[in-house]
Amino acid sequence: MISNRFKLYKGMSLVSLLFTLTVFSGIFFIVNQWTASQRQIGMETYQRYQAIQIAENQKQRQFVGLPCQSQVSQNQLKFDVLCSVDKVKVRYFFQKKWVEL
Repeated sequence: MISNRFKLYKGMSLVSLLFTLTVFSGIFFIVNQWTASQRQIGMETYQRYQAIQIAENQKQRQFVGLPCQSQVSQNQLKFDVLCSVDKVKVRYFFQKKWVEL
């Protein structure tokens, strides 16, 4: 009589377990891809910021009469520098883009 009043629950079936694992692995994969893209965007932004700082530094060097450096190392990264009379271009590692100042 006592067991009739309480509904007995069975454990999780194999299909529901596989479905749950699929959903959570999908969510994990999406979050992992998003964090990887955010990390890549952050790296590109930081390297661009470094390139701008290097370009400004080379402009200052030109202003005080010092020669322009052809390559600058900063934080174990190498930046290529091209100087002309009125422009300074800095190429940084990420996608080999040029920053012009």
